[in-house]
Amino acid sequence: MEPLEFCDMCFHRGKTNLSETYKNTFTKTSPLHFSQQTKLDRLLNKLEITPRLVDRHWTCVMDSQKRKEFLDSLCGIGASVHTIDDHVKTLTKLYTPETRTLGSAIQVELPSLDSWAEFNPASRNWNDIQVSKKNGKLIAKARLGNILKCSTLEGVIYFRINLDDTMPVLVSLEKRAALNIMSTISQSIEIKWKTDSTGEHGFIENKQLANIPDEIFNIMHRLGKTDKRMPETLIFEVDDYELVKVTLGLIKINLVESSETVGALSDKATENVLIKDVEKERLQVLLYVIKELGGTVDDKKDHLIIAGKHGMVNLTFVDSDKSTQDGTAITISISALEEPSRFVQILSMIKKRLGLFDIPLENLTSQHWPIITDSDLQYVVQSAISWYTSNPVLASNIITEGNKLGKVKEWHSKIKEGKIRSNLDTITLGKIIKQIESS
Repeated sequence: MEPLEFCDMCFHRGKTNLSETYKNTFTKTSPLHFSQQTKLDRLLNKLEITPRLVDRHWTCVMDSQKRKEFLDSLCGIGASVHTIDDHVKTLTKLYTPETRTLGSAIQVELPSLDSWAEFNPASRNWNDIQVSKKNGKLIAKARLGNILKCSTLEGVIYFRINLDDTMPVLVSLEKRAALNIMSTISQSIEIKWKTDSTGEHGFIENKQLANIPDEIFNIMHRLGKTDKRMPETLIFEVDDYELVKVTLGLIKINLVESSETVGALSDKATENVLIKDVEKERLQVLLYVIKELGGTVDDKKDHLIIAGKHGMVNLTFVDSDKSTQDGTAITISISALEEPSRFVQILSMIKKRLGLFDIPLENLTSQHWPIITDSDLQYVVQSAISWYTSNPVLASNIITEGNKLGKVKEWHSKIKEGKIRSNLDTITLGKIIKQIESS
């Protein structure tokens, strides 16, 4: 997900110096004057916060206790900031919790005999519709103004039923437009906000947020986080209840506090993961990089032994959010293998501990990083674009290393065809692809 994808209206007067991309995570989005940067460095040093590069962007991550002091102090140094709270305020001017009434059920001609479904405004889900043949045509019954979804082998296509004079016709829509229309024809619903036994976190099940507009989905995932111990749930800081409630209220979803509690995350067992159960492509990146840094790897059933000039360490993997080090024992969260910034931090720890080669870790990571999810694709493409001007060979290697070129070219083609949107510099990406194909 591109966190600032929907912030165009927020930046109509120019980008702020810093933006809160995710809860308590601030990224530099426009340059600071030298004197401002010096004051910011002093502030971060006072708060004991160390900034780092994430996807080649200056970023600092803090806890909620330090967030307020950080934001209050930014005014004193003249640095502008765009928070998630600010973004929600902008969104309230664009979204109004209106309800549009659908027309009556009518017969409409369908273009193909695929799997068709009609949006249900009451449940906010899909109902399968029956397709029949009449006079050689495919006919179905659905309500005028509603959204239909057609599932094919190539993917999902969305349509709206409109009138052309007196004849009902299907008009194709992008998914984003379809979701926005669906939010206006949906009826009001109520969903539950549960808290844990510690009172620190709030929980919303993903199934309660089905078929919501991309703009609202974006905020939910910038405010909330996921945890492999609760894979079907978004987890929020309990203090964000009102902000989440206001955001969901824009699409007629009423968030109510439930008396039911769930077990605290800290109470859930942390399980060791066998090497064979770690996702192979993710693990392979770790092994490639360690070997290029001059380390040797001995693969055991339940751990890895990594050796270097200064000794050896034992690496084990756990199904939890936190990676730890205790002497020569390093425990790695398998979720860290999915996030480049956390992955680089772990590599840095291993490199220093074992005295491995001083090779830039971001370069090695971006070259070997696989494309498994959309986030992987965004990271690989952004890394290549960032390096193109200063090191075009590295930019090409990032895309061609492993089985990535085909996926990047397919994504780039969809951008050019207008099938998907992106804030990345696709012109530069096109130059990189052309350079690869001509060499």
